Amino acid sequence: MTVNSSVALHYQCLKLSHEKFALNMNELNDAEQAHIQKLARQTVTLQNKVCAAPEAKIINVSDGDVAEAVKQLVDQCGDIYQFQLTLSKHKLEENDLRQILKQQLVVEAVLDHVSQDIPELAHQDAYDYYLNHSDKFSRARAWDVSQILLTINDDYPENTVKEAKKRIHQLYDTVTVDTFSTTALRHSECPSAMEGGRLGWCESGKLFGELESVLQWLPKNMVSAPIRSEIGFHILVCHAEKPPMVASFEEALPSIRELHEKRARHYMQREWIKKL
Repeated sequence: MTVNSSVALHYQCLKLSHEKFALNMNELNDAEQAHIQKLARQTVTLQNKVCAAPEAKIINVSDGDVAEAVKQLVDQCGDIYQFQLTLSKHKLEENDLRQILKQQLVVEAVLDHVSQDIPELAHQDAYDYYLNHSDKFSRARAWDVSQILLTINDDYPENTVKEAKKRIHQLYDTVTVDTFSTTALRHSECPSAMEGGRLGWCESGKLFGELESVLQWLPKNMVSAPIRSEIGFHILVCHAEKPPMVASFEEALPSIRELHEKRARHYMQREWIKKL
């Protein structure tokens, strides 16, 4: 398989800049660009070595496999028109992209092939891991929460402590569970406002202490009184609650086996790559 090295390097720079920084290459500073270019060169070199290995000769990536990979990119872009615009914007030809995707599929298949004989995890080893990492299989008390937040910021007259407190109490006087989401959408200064104030599941220890103290006793589907925290004033609604829980060994065993398989696969792949 032949992939133009400069095109492959260009593609990897685009891909890695989005993965590492969520930015285009031209939006990165000099140090960031140098870092991405180094990673891209290493990636292209490694992919070429994998594809040149004897194990790659038994791999068959069909045109249908490549077409499916392209379709996934089209779906990510929204439609074929946006996909073509994205290729043009980044100066990529579709035929070149297909060759790059085919090479990536070959690399993935080779790495899967060389790491397929994973040793079985002994039951005692799994149990020892469970005992030594019990924190990974426990869950703190959690609440499914919505909030209305008015922040405190003396740079804005309406967000001084006095005015924010006045506004939050005005909202509290009128808001109900039924109107909470529309009130949050209109007035809350938390990003969750776009979701009607819904924060989702929040675990104990990850909230402001003042909020957690209220949630400890707040009945479900009732509106809390205004609460002061270090960032502002909050009104809460608790939709549901989960008690703290520690999974049994039997419950944890599938995830322990999955972790073992993942780690063993990565180890076998790294060891194989070292020999290239």
